[in-house]
Amino acid sequence: MNKLKILFGRLMNSSIVKYGLVGVINTLITGLIMFALMNVFSVSLRLSNIVGYVAGFINSFILNKLWTFKGKQSSTLSQFIRFTAVFGVCFLLQHGLVILLAEKLLLGKNISALIGMVFYTGVSYILNKLFTFKK
Repeated sequence: MNKLKILFGRLMNSSIVKYGLVGVINTLITGLIMFALMNVFSVSLRLSNIVGYVAGFINSFILNKLWTFKGKQSSTLSQFIRFTAVFGVCFLLQHGLVILLAEKLLLGKNISALIGMVFYTGVSYILNKLFTFKK
């Protein structure tokens, strides 16, 4: 039983698990805002997507800097600039994918937004690990 506790403790301290947990929180924030704007307030897919991702972006930087990667290795401003660049690249790729899926392939706005969220999460983890919060 002690070995299981030790293994669980190590797992919970790994950056990929922490990033995943932050990602779940960000996904909930992003999705809640995006889907509420689209489905409750009749805001367009494009604007809903942008507002949802900006809210997730702010939350993500704070939690990843302070908890996931313990952002002590460089200045907050430097990390924020890199994080913003990664966000911009990932968001543009994600937004383009969502628009392609919803407007060209006619998959529907909700499933397109969901696919875009999964895509964004994978690409952003890789770029943030290798570029933004590198040691």
